[in-house]
Amino acid sequence: MNQPLLTIGIPTYNREKYLDRCLDSIISQLNDVNQAIELVVSNNASTDCTKDIVAKHALKTKIDYYENKINLGPDSTCSMCFDKAHGKYVWILGDDEFLLKGSLKQVVELLKDKDYGDIYLQCIPYHKEDELDDELVTCTRTITYQDPLAFIEKIHYYVTFISGNIINKSVLPQDYNYQKYMGTNIVQVGWTIKAIYSAKENLFVETPLIAAKQNNSGGYQFVNTFAKNYNFILKDLVKNGHDKSIIKITNTNLIANYFPANIIKLLYFENRFDTENHYSVLHKTFWRYKSFWSKLFPIYAKYWAKKLIGKKIKKFS
Repeated sequence: MNQPLLTIGIPTYNREKYLDRCLDSIISQLNDVNQAIELVVSNNASTDCTKDIVAKHALKTKIDYYENKINLGPDSTCSMCFDKAHGKYVWILGDDEFLLKGSLKQVVELLKDKDYGDIYLQCIPYHKEDELDDELVTCTRTITYQDPLAFIEKIHYYVTFISGNIINKSVLPQDYNYQKYMGTNIVQVGWTIKAIYSAKENLFVETPLIAAKQNNSGGYQFVNTFAKNYNFILKDLVKNGHDKSIIKITNTNLIANYFPANIIKLLYFENRFDTENHYSVLHKTFWRYKSFWSKLFPIYAKYWAKKLIGKKIKKFS
């Protein structure tokens, strides 16, 4: 059997409705491509009808299906997709994301006869599907990067966006081991950065090719994940020879662009994330950065001041 050009792996847990949409968006486009595409679904002990959804779609095309008997967490489910993939390239697609019309053909055209390390895909964020334009994607705008650090400067913390990164598994060292990153909720950061540095070129795709459901994740401590755990992975990568600039690039972007809005949600709104000792984690991770004191600390100071004077902190459901 010839090696597939691309494996699309879908980790899933109790989201049969989204999984159905995701699989349909892929399978409906398979006839548009003349390259071998492998489909893998990793089910993290779902208690809904996920297995039946996969069986329905497996009548149309081959799907390699794996199921955990107990919930082993998102890293386990994602890494199962990655480990079981036989494709040269591996695209782990969130079950609540889906391919825009015509996008699979565009992806295949970008991948074939190329040896990129990472292909980063833009997405169209949505809350309701009727917000999306149903237009066919017929071409793409791309930027090629020979310098891995310049590519990381471009995508920075979006290396965590697992659906947005297609990884060339074939360029990874044979002995590559990501097990030390299990339990971080972002195990993919390790193999993504490793692939970026293991290839001569990486590709940024400016044209959106996937639709990404917004505000549909949770069940994890996001400050611990994106501050403490993320820096643990980055420091380990630097320890093993990668450019230490990846830490500063990532952290300055997290402080400036990721954490402010999310911290405001955490303080003033009821939200989907578990409670955590978030200020302490942020302070311990970022206190050396001037932007921590100019961007994040004032958010907390204002909140603490309101509490001190007894001003009611309005929460919304």
